[in-house]
Amino acid sequence: MIFKHFYVSFIFWAFIYQANAQQKKENNAFQKQDIALLDILFKDSTHSLQLQLSSSIYDFGLDKKQFRNMVIVKQRKQFWLQPLGSGKLFSIVKTGKGYALQRIDSTVHSGVNSNSFTFILHDTLFQYGGSGFWHLRGIITYFSTETHEWELYPSHQLLNGYDGFENYVLYHLDTSQQKIYSTGYVQLKNAPYDLDINVVDSSFEFNFKTKTWKNLGATNPELLKLFDKSTYYTYHLEGILFIKKFFDLYWVDFKNNKFGKVNEDKNTEARLKWLNLYNTKEPYQDLQFNLGNTCYLIKLDPDLNTSYTTFKLSKEYIDFSSSNYIYKTNNFLFSFYLHTVLPFFTPNVLFLILIAFFIFFVLYRQRKKRVPREVNALLNHNFVNSLSVVEKELLQALYNQHLKGEEISPKLINKIIGVQQKDTLTQNKSRSDHFLKINQKYKLATQQSLPLIVKSRDSIDKRVYNYGIEARYVLALAKYLKG
Repeated sequence: MIFKHFYVSFIFWAFIYQANAQQKKENNAFQKQDIALLDILFKDSTHSLQLQLSSSIYDFGLDKKQFRNMVIVKQRKQFWLQPLGSGKLFSIVKTGKGYALQRIDSTVHSGVNSNSFTFILHDTLFQYGGSGFWHLRGIITYFSTETHEWELYPSHQLLNGYDGFENYVLYHLDTSQQKIYSTGYVQLKNAPYDLDINVVDSSFEFNFKTKTWKNLGATNPELLKLFDKSTYYTYHLEGILFIKKFFDLYWVDFKNNKFGKVNEDKNTEARLKWLNLYNTKEPYQDLQFNLGNTCYLIKLDPDLNTSYTTFKLSKEYIDFSSSNYIYKTNNFLFSFYLHTVLPFFTPNVLFLILIAFFIFFVLYRQRKKRVPREVNALLNHNFVNSLSVVEKELLQALYNQHLKGEEISPKLINKIIGVQQKDTLTQNKSRSDHFLKINQKYKLATQQSLPLIVKSRDSIDKRVYNYGIEARYVLALAKYLKG
């Protein structure tokens, strides 16, 4: 009896060990195309990458029966491999013999995240959408380094996503803004009668900070034509999504709601690179992606030998002259500003507006300084009437000296204000007080900015100040002083 219990326990623990061993142990018999691709990716140690691959070409030694597509996610020197639909997650490491997969998840269930949009944000792996068990998903999950499983990331609503090789929806991750952008979402039209997918062409934005989806507006049909029923590739760099459609490159800026074509010089360069690599009679498989500003064109011949070429791409090659909107905003005023007013302000138009504003500013300042003759006369008349007898005599003396082309001396001023017998300190203070009062009255009466009486150092004795009338006010005051 004891032996029987021991035997059953042994069989039970052996089964658990074997199951766990099968979970962690994977076949790492990489094919030559797998190794060639990893050789290219491992040369780069600074950039990030999200690359979806078809298991019909790349399998990295895994059992293809469990999945159709897989995704490689790279962040600097770290690499992950995620067979879509399996829930499994592997770390790709370089060994002395080549490369190896190390399973890092503890996922039990599978089959629910096929064709999900997989990406990395702030050192965390995320998946959005996908399909499985005849159902489309609208949730976001993340891989937890604590539970080693895919956990739910909260959001305020479900929005189905599907990142297959089919021509459905464009996705873009803006890491600086911590946002996902999409050109729509997917739904099953007649489920469960059939599994045909319908695309709702309305652009959306998911904000990781607020955990909310936002409807940006109806997607521009002109943008949808770029990836409808055609082969296209996408490059994500510098916050911009670049699309390669046949021989043409396009840029899509979700943040500023604009898209357009890359300038012709860069398009010509990329087109020549494409033709030199792919323009052959023999059949081939192709793959395209970018690591930072370097875009890779990969070619696999019928024997799956890998060859490639590269070209550079960045924001400086964007042609803003022919931009169009991505989504039509719901707010009429905002939409009018964004799609009608803003595109009008090209660099040339802005330059002309600045010139016109500068001319207007100069003319306005000059006009503001000019006071109508009738008003000027009235203001000066009020000013003269506000002066005391001594102040009028001082102003008259200054005017007379001005006619002679001379400035009035301190001695004459002291005599007029009656302090010629006083000490020097008292004389200086008295002169200053009288002229200060005159200037204050002039400013209050006429609203002029410059003082009426100005002083300057004597050309011989720099310790002495001479006084005179501001030249631009002389003619206006002349007739009132004579009267």
